[in-house]
Amino acid sequence: MLHSSLKYFINNGTNSNINVSGEIYMLHETSTMGNYVASVEEISELKQFETFYKPIHGYLAACVCVFGVLANILNIVVLTRKNMLTSTNVILTGLAISDGLTMALYFPWALGMYIINGVEARPSRDTYQLAQFQMAYAIMSVIVHSVSIWLTVTLAVFRYVFIRFPRRGVRLCNIERAKTACGIVVAAVLFVCLPNSLTYEIVGENYNITLKDGSYVNGTVYWVDVKSATGFWEVFKNLNFWVQAIFIKLLPCFLLTVFSLLLLKTMRDAEKRRKRLLNKVPLSDGESGALSSGSNTGKKIKKTSRSNRTTRMLLTVVFMFIITNTPQGILSVLSGLIDEFFHNVYMPLGDLLDIMTLLNNGINFVLYCTMSKQFRETFIKIFVKKSTGANNGVRKTTTYITAQDTQATRDSDV
Repeated sequence: MLHSSLKYFINNGTNSNINVSGEIYMLHETSTMGNYVASVEEISELKQFETFYKPIHGYLAACVCVFGVLANILNIVVLTRKNMLTSTNVILTGLAISDGLTMALYFPWALGMYIINGVEARPSRDTYQLAQFQMAYAIMSVIVHSVSIWLTVTLAVFRYVFIRFPRRGVRLCNIERAKTACGIVVAAVLFVCLPNSLTYEIVGENYNITLKDGSYVNGTVYWVDVKSATGFWEVFKNLNFWVQAIFIKLLPCFLLTVFSLLLLKTMRDAEKRRKRLLNKVPLSDGESGALSSGSNTGKKIKKTSRSNRTTRMLLTVVFMFIITNTPQGILSVLSGLIDEFFHNVYMPLGDLLDIMTLLNNGINFVLYCTMSKQFRETFIKIFVKKSTGANNGVRKTTTYITAQDTQATRDSDV
């Protein structure tokens, strides 16, 4: 699901940040990967926004997570129906699973760190058990969100190949290859994220913490830190940072932008061909305007139009991802290049970036329902319509029509 910031504060100045994708950054006197650019001063407007939004975020995020998990479960149920089995839908099913898991992991975090225990650090809140959950969250969340990212890239690649090379696309982008691609994505993400899983440790120190009401609390506060005590771990941490920045942030966003532009160009070319074919199709004199001698051409036109509708829907999914993830990737990389950028710019925007990512993870169900007729009809058939003996005739007709639609869209449409 995701590259924003979840954070809690320890009043002695140490600050731990865990974002939606599970990445952890520790803020000390030297907090960036390297002071390559002059430091960024604190921006008062961003701090004011953070103060305003932070108390709201936990409740809003929890609601979005509940909706998103349920929506992705519905996506999985509908997309795995027999009449919905296509290569595109195999990838969309994998995307629904990873998005749902990301939001399921975020939900207990939002409850524990924002709603139940509040946002202010104290020994009764930041226990060793909570730190253990944070570490598990950091490891698992980065994996499942990275899978979502690369499945989105895979979806764009499959769709481009299918519409750019229609004949070869049916063979190259079939269901089995889609399943194989999903398996490769999961295996590759596990390999790339393995170093990230080895860099964390739980740290505990005694603090005299000043609460907002002015009272003092003495005790041990635990948090998850990034190992950097020795020269080896310092180099390993920096290497892992740039591996994550390139392969989990910048490269996917770049590839999605490129394939989106290619898809748009291919769609425009296909639309031009459709209009040329349409001008050549003779119509009968009947009231329905049915296609006569140009029936084969008419089928091609209908198929092209349906394919374009599916491509538009998938492009919307990709655009939503680019809009929500590109700013996070850029800000994260700048945090490694500019001193104090993370503390003064990234962190005040962290909760906002989180909610943008969570919304993106949960919105696909709405997109499918509004933009895919087949998805919408299958959903209604499963969850709305109740089969009765009186509807046998309707059921048979619907089954026949569905079978035709399935045959026509087996390797392409949602």
